[in-house]
Amino acid sequence: MTHSSTVLIVEDEENLADLFGIWLQEQFEVHVAYSGEDALEIFAEEPIDIVLLDRRMPGLSGTEVLQSIREGGDDQQVIMITAVQPTEDLASIDVDDYLLKPIDRTKLLRAVEAAELVLTYEDSLTELLSLTARKATLEANLDKTELEKDERYRGLLQRIRELEEEADTTLQRLETDYQIDMLVRDQRIGSQPVEQF
Repeated sequence: MTHSSTVLIVEDEENLADLFGIWLQEQFEVHVAYSGEDALEIFAEEPIDIVLLDRRMPGLSGTEVLQSIREGGDDQQVIMITAVQPTEDLASIDVDDYLLKPIDRTKLLRAVEAAELVLTYEDSLTELLSLTARKATLEANLDKTELEKDERYRGLLQRIRELEEEADTTLQRLETDYQIDMLVRDQRIGSQPVEQF
């Protein structure tokens, strides 16, 4: 599988940050920041898809970095990595996953792969919604018999079918491979997705 996601590792323990980088660099493009300030500089210069974020750092904390990222309005997946046991305040922290240290290579890779899959799903869903709206507009305003003769319309229908299959496959992988089912259930019933922890 070809990976195109870019991962930013934000961790003040340099040896640990470098180790995470080594674990991920075979599958992802990796940037490493040893402080919150460095992380925001990289963020301003590079397109980042997934952030691995240490919660407690001297200077700019992980929570402050998270707030800056979210204020930017992009849809990065943020995985908080910390030695701090979660408490009720986690319910109000806008992260997509929360990993407790110590963490091994397998667990880290699975978390980042799942985050990448969620991003893929979101992109496909956005395209699917756009094409479905286009299809509805065409069908409401043009003769269906004439439409069905049009190669562009048939191509649109084919792409919609492909995206529906792709979305179903991705949902199944998130459920079976990564046990991410809260997000999936909520999107199926059309409500707002619940953040996964």
